[in-house]
Amino acid sequence: MYPIIHLGPLTIPSYGTMVLTGLIIGILFAAYSAHRYQVQKIDIVLSTILASAGLIAGAKILYMITVIPNLTSHFDYVKTHIPETVSYLFGGYVFYGGLIGALLMYLFFCRRMEYDFLRFTNVIAPVIPLVHGFGRIGCFLGGCCYGIEYNGPLAVMYPHNDYVNGLGSVSRFPVQLLEALINLILFIILFLYAKKPRKDGSLLGIYLICYSLLRFSLEFLRGDVERGILLGISTSQWISLLLIPAGIFLLKKNPLTTDTDRKSGI
Repeated sequence: MYPIIHLGPLTIPSYGTMVLTGLIIGILFAAYSAHRYQVQKIDIVLSTILASAGLIAGAKILYMITVIPNLTSHFDYVKTHIPETVSYLFGGYVFYGGLIGALLMYLFFCRRMEYDFLRFTNVIAPVIPLVHGFGRIGCFLGGCCYGIEYNGPLAVMYPHNDYVNGLGSVSRFPVQLLEALINLILFIILFLYAKKPRKDGSLLGIYLICYSLLRFSLEFLRGDVERGILLGISTSQWISLLLIPAGIFLLKKNPLTTDTDRKSGI
């Protein structure tokens, strides 16, 4: 809808603005919860700055991996359109790549600062869907990650967009806003659940299970084709299938009871 925000002489990308807004608000919520797991607030800020670099790099790398098959199948075009190919190759992001990149940077930070990584994720995990929800609003404004052709209630008609060819040719399902709403609900649930100290890694386990199920389902409402398809399902759906057992493993390894509950026999 509005890929660029104009503030006087400034032109600001709406997607980046929404992600940055989500990161700032997410840091504030994480800092509020940090004391429950003996984490310093300044370390939340520093680790998130580092994780943001991992998020960008991971999201970009996975996007490149998903579009390489398309480039190789049109190699004659690639050879004669190098600038356009480079722009295409660097032109997108994949959330799961960003999630993995960010978690790796949090792991690196925890090892350097001698934090227990799984305990640290109990502070970070609840705000991941909050930041992601803001990012999806940015997707809606920018016209990326758009939905399937749809003419029912709440259908949206995008205006002409120089960045996405053919986007406004049909009305579409607002899948980005639906995902943003569900991410916000998931954030509220996790944040309230985290008000008491929980077993290390359990909140990350819950998040991985819930979001993976959500993402696998929502992929059927996506209309963009630049996501990579293998055996009829998308790259993100394959990753979701891998992350669900990872989340289950974290929950079985670290049951949902608190240390206090275990001592009292609850």
